[in-house]
Amino acid sequence: CHRGSVMMGHYATGKALERAGVVSSNDMTLEAISCKIAYLMGRGDLTKDEIGDLMCVSMRGEVTHSDALPPPPFSSTFQRASRKGRHYY
Repeated sequence: CHRGSVMMGHYATGKALERAGVVSSNDMTLEAISCKIAYLMGRGDLTKDEIGDLMCVSMRGEVTHSDALPPPPFSSTFQRASRKGRHYY
């Protein structure tokens, strides 16, 4: 995503990516991701799993805490249906 955050494991595609070992970068910019991964890998004392765990940890404010993120928007189809008075629950 170029904007916003990623909800890994929320949809089928995200679940498949998690099973493949992809690590979420939450709402980090591409620049922050590249700098952070270079720093973590360059340390030389971290395992792959430790690096993956640290990618979600804010070291210098590069990751917005999940409590501070706005809720995800509903799909446009749901929004249009809601305006027309349809309920899907």
